[in-house]
Amino acid sequence: MEYKSLRPSQTLLDPQNPRLPDGTSNDKEAVNRLLAEGYPQLLALARDLCNRGEANPTELPIAWKDGSKYVVFEGNRRFAALKLLADPKLADDPAHQAAFTRLSESGKKPPRTIYCAITKSREEADPWLTLRHTGANEGVGVRTWSTQQTALHRKRMKAPIDSGTLRSIAIADELTEAYHQDTELVALINTVRASKLTNIGRMFTGVTLSRMQFVMKQAADGDPQVLTARHNANQLHGYFSWAFKFLNQNSVDAFKNDTLRGNLLNNEAAVFLPSAADSLPDHVRLADHPYSPDGDEANDDANDSTDEDSDDQNSTTNDGDTSIGTVDGDPEKDEGDDDPPASGSGGKRDKKPERALYSGVKLSSLSPNIQRLLREAKALPIDDNYATACVQARVILELAVSDPKVLAWSGKKENDKLAQKIRGCIYKLDPAIETPQKARQDLVQALMEVNDIGITYMHQFMHNPSARADPHLARRFSGAFTPLLNSINEAVR
Repeated sequence: MEYKSLRPSQTLLDPQNPRLPDGTSNDKEAVNRLLAEGYPQLLALARDLCNRGEANPTELPIAWKDGSKYVVFEGNRRFAALKLLADPKLADDPAHQAAFTRLSESGKKPPRTIYCAITKSREEADPWLTLRHTGANEGVGVRTWSTQQTALHRKRMKAPIDSGTLRSIAIADELTEAYHQDTELVALINTVRASKLTNIGRMFTGVTLSRMQFVMKQAADGDPQVLTARHNANQLHGYFSWAFKFLNQNSVDAFKNDTLRGNLLNNEAAVFLPSAADSLPDHVRLADHPYSPDGDEANDDANDSTDEDSDDQNSTTNDGDTSIGTVDGDPEKDEGDDDPPASGSGGKRDKKPERALYSGVKLSSLSPNIQRLLREAKALPIDDNYATACVQARVILELAVSDPKVLAWSGKKENDKLAQKIRGCIYKLDPAIETPQKARQDLVQALMEVNDIGITYMHQFMHNPSARADPHLARRFSGAFTPLLNSINEAVR
């Protein structure tokens, strides 16, 4: 490969630049497309070229001679910045023109030429472009610095480390590592990272962190933050795929405050959110539980195997009775009502998924109509009737907290919103529920569902025909509200 110093006037921007997927017809169009893609970044690059008087020597542009001109395959942004400094009128936007004019008249001189590698064809350049822009490629390509490495480098430079930028880098680093087997998602993350880095931190802040159960943690004082979650990468795959598509397609105005971010979680992102019932006991790094395309199938196989073993072990009692179902003397009680074994009473196995909705709930103190609906719900296996179960979860809960005896006890009114009635019951049962050290832990999940997105889900199953139910959601609602419903039943007995 040959090497040559090229002036901007000698070059043409690549009409097939992947940053401009539908192509361009001339340099002016290419320049304005690059401005539209990232004007602040292009202006910052031009300013840096003026301040330093040279281009980055660690990254050579690659060009191909086509007639009297050289087509730039790698380094289009650098040459576009130099072209705009030489002729600000290339920019269509008057504000862009004014900014580059001020910079060109500042007295600081950008480099007149950039040292480039010259290829004989596009095909000769393609392998190098692939290695430059598609990640580590098992060590052959470019490995980006981790957050810690970036922070260490800036510390050595004695340069300020912006906390918002560091959070953005930390999240991008974590997700790139966690989803390395999904090349499309990693490419999308890198696209957003290259053009809208700070928007990542703006998206994943405030209400997004709390509702998604994300926490930025430090291993020790002085260490960079890392993103931790209560779900693994497979469970969050759909959400992050949606989130980075949204970041790529929208400006910060679409998510610039908690109200907008909350609306996104309640609406556009709702179908991609993992179930709270499937959350992990503690926050973990996503990269410690990385995405695997076969992960769901592997988990299903493991669950199937566990269920079969459990069925075999539970199908026979000590006296040889193989029957299962209603327990004599209590028509409301089925196998889901069995008391859990006492600690230390033998080998502890994983708890089987709940067979029917609210299988552990008794509402004997409430109206006969609610009791009948509860019995009918318990007769329907969730796996075969999960759409019905998701609707029944809300109906039974709303009828219970709206029972006249319950309203008189909780101090709420019939026309109060569902969330207000539920909170009224929770606060009546545990006035210290907001104090982590004192709160009744069996009611914490119910409060989380009310304060976060659970109740919104429930409303959607009643009013939005596009809402998609699934068995995990039905079990999530059942598990979250069973302790509350039983506590209400005892309180108004």
